[in-house]
Amino acid sequence: MVEEKILVVDDNEEILEKTKDLLERVGYSVECCNSGKDALAYLSDNKVDLVLLDINMPKMNGFDVCLRIRQRHALDDLPVIFLTNREDSDSVTKGFQAGASDFVSKSAIAEILLARVNVHIRLCRSLHNLREISLTDDMTGCFNRRHGMFSLREWFSRSKRYGTQFAIIYFDLNGLKETNDRYGHQAGDLLLRSVSTSIKEILRETDQLFRMGGDEFMVICPETDVKGAFVCAERMEKIVSGIKIVENQASFAYGIAHSSEDYKEVDDMLHSADVSMYKMKEEMRK
Repeated sequence: MVEEKILVVDDNEEILEKTKDLLERVGYSVECCNSGKDALAYLSDNKVDLVLLDINMPKMNGFDVCLRIRQRHALDDLPVIFLTNREDSDSVTKGFQAGASDFVSKSAIAEILLARVNVHIRLCRSLHNLREISLTDDMTGCFNRRHGMFSLREWFSRSKRYGTQFAIIYFDLNGLKETNDRYGHQAGDLLLRSVSTSIKEILRETDQLFRMGGDEFMVICPETDVKGAFVCAERMEKIVSGIKIVENQASFAYGIAHSSEDYKEVDDMLHSADVSMYKMKEEMRK
């Protein structure tokens, strides 16, 4: 049984029903929206594996919807296929510039649509699997520093281009070296795994946790204002405070940087969070 979910967006009810029936017959889970506004609202609260999108819709056309989707989802994260009758070169060019993955004509036979959908879902799944293998920290199960820097640069560029806001929380565990020295590296490893597992449980699905090296971690919080970033950090503090390894209660110092500060370079944003974190760590030592 196919488990992937597809969102179909079209203002024509007949097209919606026809496409939904076709996809469900081969095992896909299908949701439908009849406007770009409803589609964006649905995507803000729900995860899908592929979007089939009409171009000619009132109020917000498919090009604008696709651009908005790309503000939140990278090209290799969520395939968007335009299902349309507009196949002229200008429309195709504009569609790919907006972030489309592919075009399928509404007049195409069912097998062509199903083949294109299957190809893009399989490709996306393969990319996800490769990402998990190459970009995951073996100790904690978090993403590693390599992926952290890649994701930070991606969100930074997206923020500059589209005005998308995001925050980073950079934090450093207290007492990891002392735990290793006093109780051995097994205890230190347990501390790292316990903290990362607990934090992942309270983060939103869209948030990402990275181990940046040793006892330092970073959280990227998309679509988050400054207040929301501090709320997230406080929730992290609360859940970590309940972790005790041997005789040591877990804790950390953190620093926050937000895209609204208009940093010139991504390294400036990371440095700002790092400086704030060390200021907190100094205060905690007093």
